[in-house]
Amino acid sequence: MTATVPTPGVAAVGVARSYGARSVLCGIDLTLSPGRLTAVLGPSGSGKSTLLRLLAGLEPIDAGYIMAGKTILSMPGRTVAPEQRRIGMVFQDYALFPHLSAGDNVAFGLAHLSRAERKARALQWLDAVGLADKALRAPHMLSGGEQQRVALARALAPEPAAVLLDEPFSGLDGILRADLRDLTVRTLQRTRAAVLLVTHDAQEAMAMADDLAVLDHGRIAQIGAPAEVWDAPACLAAAAALSPLNTWRGRVAGGRLDTPFGAAATTLPDGGQAVLAVRQGALRIMPGATARIVERRRVGDAVEAIITPLTMDSPVWRARISHGDAPAPGPCSLDLTGAGVFVFAA
Repeated sequence: MTATVPTPGVAAVGVARSYGARSVLCGIDLTLSPGRLTAVLGPSGSGKSTLLRLLAGLEPIDAGYIMAGKTILSMPGRTVAPEQRRIGMVFQDYALFPHLSAGDNVAFGLAHLSRAERKARALQWLDAVGLADKALRAPHMLSGGEQQRVALARALAPEPAAVLLDEPFSGLDGILRADLRDLTVRTLQRTRAAVLLVTHDAQEAMAMADDLAVLDHGRIAQIGAPAEVWDAPACLAAAAALSPLNTWRGRVAGGRLDTPFGAAATTLPDGGQAVLAVRQGALRIMPGATARIVERRRVGDAVEAIITPLTMDSPVWRARISHGDAPAPGPCSLDLTGAGVFVFAA
């Protein structure tokens, strides 16, 4: 089943939103392209949910504009109603109508079709998510994963130009979450809709996205292919959004940033403040005596090594190491070169 989408995606240009004196979004530029999934990743309070609500038409914007093709959907003083935007939405809590069956939930947004066409379209999309045999069941008779699949089918049944996914898998356990994530990607690939996934889960964003945008304090810190953002984060916020970091702040001197664990080379100008960021999974432990492993903790199939400098008890850095390669507590040195080690201007 392939939806026909006549519009070239959805774009937010210079979009801003404030609540009183608190600025939540500041000059957001973001394009959702047909057939591509864009993930917006960021910590709580970064503006992710607000951006989604603005795109859906649930709130007005204070500056900039939102377009679908050549049609203005939002601008200051004018907001096209959500039901008129051709934008589907899958909510974190599913938001199914409890008094309607699964089939009637999916058919709800198809009022422009005849009754027979609504039923046929709803069954087609329920079949696409593997629930055609449960069309007559009420939402309370379905599992959480099944309810989420119904919500996805409902969002896609009207053949929208764009689909917004608001933390769609956060309430599900690990295995079910991974399976439903894969099903969602496969189902969305059957359409030409532009897709926005809002999430705080870096692994989820990396696994699903064609394009990844990192939101930090209401601004887009970086946007690009997931591998590009991972390999070359543009700033500390972009690096921190994708994995836990060890950090140290200091002043650049002689083309390097000295830390209690050793020095890291940098091309930043001497005299400037900088921050070293090292991914915990990329921190390499070497023989030596500049630091010490004070504790090891088993974390699944990995080991977390707790490391301090020999000269002081703090700071504390952490390394994630495969179980078979984890060294015993005692003196060591750290290699601050290679992949996963970054120096940013502070």
